[in-house]
Amino acid sequence: MLKKFLLIFFIFFLNLFNLVQAEELLKINSINFDNSDNLIFLASSSKVMYINVKSMKLTNPDRISFDIDNAILTMPNSSWSFKNSAITQIKLSQFTTNPNVVRLVITYNKNFNVNKLKLYRIDNNLVFSYDKKVLQQTNLRTVYNNEKSSINYYEYTTVTEDEKAPSASNNTVKAKEAIEVQKAFNAKGQLIRKAEPEILKSNELEQKLKSCFNANSIDIKRGNALIRGIGSISIENPFVVKNPTRFVFDLPNTYVNPEIRNKEYVLSDKETIKIGQFEPTKARVVVTSEDAEKFRPVYSYDSQSIFLAHDDRILGLKLYDKTSAIYTYSAKKINDTTDVLQFVFTEPIIHSIKKFDSKVELNLYNSSGFNHDLYKKSLNSELLSKLRTEALKPSGIKIIIPIKNTTLLNYQQSFDNKQLKLIITTPKEEEIKQSNPISAIITRNPNVKTIVIDAGHGGTDVGATRDGHYEKDITLDMAERLEKVLKKKGFNVLMTRDKDEYVSLQDRVKYTEDNKGDLFVSIHVNSSVTPEGYGLETHYYTPQSYEFAQIVHKEFASAIDSKDRGLFKSKFYVINHTTCPSILVETGFISNPEERKELLTSSRKQKTAEAIAKGILKYLGKD
Repeated sequence: MLKKFLLIFFIFFLNLFNLVQAEELLKINSINFDNSDNLIFLASSSKVMYINVKSMKLTNPDRISFDIDNAILTMPNSSWSFKNSAITQIKLSQFTTNPNVVRLVITYNKNFNVNKLKLYRIDNNLVFSYDKKVLQQTNLRTVYNNEKSSINYYEYTTVTEDEKAPSASNNTVKAKEAIEVQKAFNAKGQLIRKAEPEILKSNELEQKLKSCFNANSIDIKRGNALIRGIGSISIENPFVVKNPTRFVFDLPNTYVNPEIRNKEYVLSDKETIKIGQFEPTKARVVVTSEDAEKFRPVYSYDSQSIFLAHDDRILGLKLYDKTSAIYTYSAKKINDTTDVLQFVFTEPIIHSIKKFDSKVELNLYNSSGFNHDLYKKSLNSELLSKLRTEALKPSGIKIIIPIKNTTLLNYQQSFDNKQLKLIITTPKEEEIKQSNPISAIITRNPNVKTIVIDAGHGGTDVGATRDGHYEKDITLDMAERLEKVLKKKGFNVLMTRDKDEYVSLQDRVKYTEDNKGDLFVSIHVNSSVTPEGYGLETHYYTPQSYEFAQIVHKEFASAIDSKDRGLFKSKFYVINHTTCPSILVETGFISNPEERKELLTSSRKQKTAEAIAKGILKYLGKD
């Protein structure tokens, strides 16, 4: 009897031990890269007390492996290769299943100092940092920006996803957290209308990204779409256009799998969605629908997919398995123009943001527990004190914040999706008037001596391409012609590059500042996912650049026989960070066959150079 009791007790104890072990499994849901070879982030939604990681240095090739004990990988085994980087490859796999061990292997070259690689734990997430300064800044990243901007995170590193590594076991381990948004979808319901001709031929050397997202698939169900991929996804510049009505937004630092590029997926009888490689490092998503204004992007729990949902069709869809309570929240006025709203959640949050002329809507689909009274006690922001909330079925919150149509939004989230930060900037009325004057007053400044000409792209950064022609070659030719014209007029002309070489955006700005440039002109060639677009644009950002841009564009657009697409205030890096009057000219569309032929001719290039020079002279009162 005693033996039987001891046997039962032993079995009970063994099962209890196994249960405890199972509860303490670390579920690794995603991997994200930031600054390519500076930071690797393994995101987990588990709650464990201890995380044990063993490292081992190996040779032939030089590499270091990290074995994470008692861990399971809820994503497929994967491998990434890097070029022009000290890290040459990263592999993440379920190394063994009994015991459960996840292995991360970093292969590197002689320029990589292993002693600088550090491992940190943030909550239950693992961060491998090669530069401690990067980690100390913030673990938040921008996932939505309502301004059109340049590729601010351009760098000389190539990231490509290798073929999937084989699983350690045929029994793929899946956690509930790994299928929250994806659960509502399946590839069988996918409808593809037609495949359009390939427009942009991309290759490895074109993908130089800091935070890379590789868009791999589009799934359709119930008139909604799910864009899936690997990496960190973000959105910029959403807008609606007419004739036909379309909802459009860009995905910066994104590479689109050629298998889905420019294919038209059917949402309904009269609605479609497609994704194209708008620029070498930027994708564009276009939804064609009479209900375009009812679509909104929803961020999944791991930031590796965007659920493009119609407001009416999302009703009744359960996008999550876990609800998340709001742990803390705050609202603060930073200065006269900027307010910040910040949330910390107990679980990864599924969310969306949408800007209207008079309000911004922040939807928290799997969150509850927002306490208005406690919120107002923590306020020191008049703007954010006016926010109101509505219930989202079946379990969520809609937060509505009143804004002006001139308000700019910068929306950030943490890698583990447990923190959200909304930065709201509303320019003062006088700033708006200054940056958008009704009429230009020509500033006659005889003291201008040095003009910096910036030939866009260069070297491995080829820019937009079509039929074997590169933007980098066209811009350099135009820049050299402009240099000759201006030198004949007696100006000191400097070139950010005078040959086919890579120059970072930061170095272009630094060169201008170090040489005390009085004017800055960046020359580019435009492109689109469709061949129809054509014409000329001039971009400025700072108030002191408006007159310069307006006058140059008028001469430029008058001299060239093409569509005048207008003047734009755009946050391109080189015209945002230079202190002198600075403009960026888009001299035509390489994606349009007819305009491409023109852009390749000496006549068009010379006319463009002379027109820009004439605009500069008129701006200076020397025409």
